[in-house]
Amino acid sequence: MKKTFSIRLFPTKEQIDELKILSSIRNDIWNKLLEIEENEYKTNKKILNKFDLNNLLPKLKGKYSEWKKLNSKAIQTISTELFGSYRSFFNLIKKDKNARPPRKIETNEHFHTIVWNQSGWMIKENNEIIINKLPFKYKSKIDITELNIKEIKIKYIRNKWLCDIIVEEEIKYEDKLNIKTKVLAIDLGLSKLGTGVDNKGNIIVLQNKSKKINDYYQKQISKIQNKRSKTIKGSKRNKRLKKVLNKCYHKKNQQIKQTLHVQSKKLANMNYNTIVVGDLTVKNLMSKEGSNKNKKGIRKSFYKSNITMFLQFLAYKCQSNNVNLTKIDEKWTTQLNCLTGKVFKERIELNDREVKLSDIIIIDRDINSAINIMKRWFGNHIASMNEPLDFSSVIKKNNLFNETHKSLVCV
Repeated sequence: MKKTFSIRLFPTKEQIDELKILSSIRNDIWNKLLEIEENEYKTNKKILNKFDLNNLLPKLKGKYSEWKKLNSKAIQTISTELFGSYRSFFNLIKKDKNARPPRKIETNEHFHTIVWNQSGWMIKENNEIIINKLPFKYKSKIDITELNIKEIKIKYIRNKWLCDIIVEEEIKYEDKLNIKTKVLAIDLGLSKLGTGVDNKGNIIVLQNKSKKINDYYQKQISKIQNKRSKTIKGSKRNKRLKKVLNKCYHKKNQQIKQTLHVQSKKLANMNYNTIVVGDLTVKNLMSKEGSNKNKKGIRKSFYKSNITMFLQFLAYKCQSNNVNLTKIDEKWTTQLNCLTGKVFKERIELNDREVKLSDIIIIDRDINSAINIMKRWFGNHIASMNEPLDFSSVIKKNNLFNETHKSLVCV
């Protein structure tokens, strides 16, 4: 499993100039390889893979002598990135007709992140790291000299030079035979980030904290943008407000990431053997085409909820904790009565927060969806060693007709 640590670099003016030259070389390599790929596709209706591109690099380095300033592994990483971009484009265009292929980098005004893979750096004593033969002073909270480093990246963010260190870590498996039999099924949503039910009958609720953070900062951002729109472009006030705006965006993103990290970590540490989530295609749900074409509010809510980011964090945390994270098709789980297994006579709209299972049973719509996801998972895992969910007891406990029902566990 790979982990990333970030350290702060303190380059001199001369080293900053060198880094900018390396960035412009990196952009030039990208553009030249992109031209080759475009010509290959026009001629043969196919693209060169990363190995074919790497085989062309020695000749190109002889033709463009300035490329030799950049480490050979860093150049090979650029060809790998380009091939990966084309492969993503061809996979995406099957689903989204508006997908765009990789494009040329027109300007060198901004520093582009440079990646060194497997080699091109050396860590020395006294907080010094040599990258591409340039010695940098750095500051770090951890001792990076003993890390198993596989890759490093230099990037420039908010007037700071940072170096991301990607480390390979082994997943530690326990020697003891400890069979966990708990399964959790989660229905992801908007008002709540997720509502889950496990096979022991417990209900887990994930509060949508990231949406609240997004709403708070969006108000501040709108005020700053309104003030900035009344200033003259290039004036001192305009530049100052731009810095304040960027700082506000940065704070918002950091707080959302931190919140989602905490929520996903708590969920991964809850001693479950398997966590089942609905397979949401968030990009389609946020698209202006399709079922949400005229529903601007819903599209905005999906953007604010950061469901994709949450699933990414949950995936690698589950991997480190030896928890199986499974995605399952959740179509019709909302429209399906978990008690009878039949579709509701009347369509359940987004505003309907409760569903009527029978004349005397009403439950939360998210709990109904979570139970359906759990039943669907068990239907595909008949030979599972896990104890099946007694969904009738869950429905009874959370029946809104009851005066009292079991309190929910919030994460």
